[in-house]
Amino acid sequence: MTEVNGLPTNWRVFDTPADVATHTVEQLLALADQAIRARGRFTLVTAGGTTPQKCYELLAEQQADWANWHIYMGDERCLPKEDSERNSVSLHQAWLFFGHIPDKNIHVMPAELGPELAAKSYQATVDVIDRFDVVLLGMGEDGHTASLFPGHVYPEDISVVTEYHSPKPPPERISLSYERLGRSRHVFKLITGAGKREAVRQLLDRDGDDLPIQRVQGDETLVFIDSSAL
Repeated sequence: MTEVNGLPTNWRVFDTPADVATHTVEQLLALADQAIRARGRFTLVTAGGTTPQKCYELLAEQQADWANWHIYMGDERCLPKEDSERNSVSLHQAWLFFGHIPDKNIHVMPAELGPELAAKSYQATVDVIDRFDVVLLGMGEDGHTASLFPGHVYPEDISVVTEYHSPKPPPERISLSYERLGRSRHVFKLITGAGKREAVRQLLDRDGDDLPIQRVQGDETLVFIDSSAL
């Protein structure tokens, strides 16, 4: 971890994206142990993207009390169930394929049903959870997170929202809402790559208060960023 003056106190800077992933996994394993000792289970909301994907590959190599891990998703693309562009497919290939976590503990978004039916179904799934233990978030170059995009208006007071006009294909998606993502003991925002510099500048200059990534705040919120994104 690198010390950088002038950053918010909840930001942690690392040399490379690989370092970000390694630190994230270390934190996840430690928090999972604490949660299982305290409450008998660990609830994790996963994210799409390159750096989260590296985290999942590292998790596949670890030893943990996997039987008490419960996996949820932050968003999904409305594509056929086995489409390689779905977040659930990437997550399965990198980590869940290895069978450490019981199938009954893996809660994928049924986005193949289409936005409305999928959102309704997943809302019933997540509404039984009072507060997630950890929510992982990536950030796009435009400051979006999950499938919540700048300038788009989403309903309030619901757990799962629909998106019909994503700036990046496919246009139809579902996502946990700002409110639902924020109902977490810990939110980890993973930001890597030079392409994120403009959004990071907005965040640091307070011009990014309306960026989706900034609108999600948990009980504790930490930003894990690599030096190339600054």
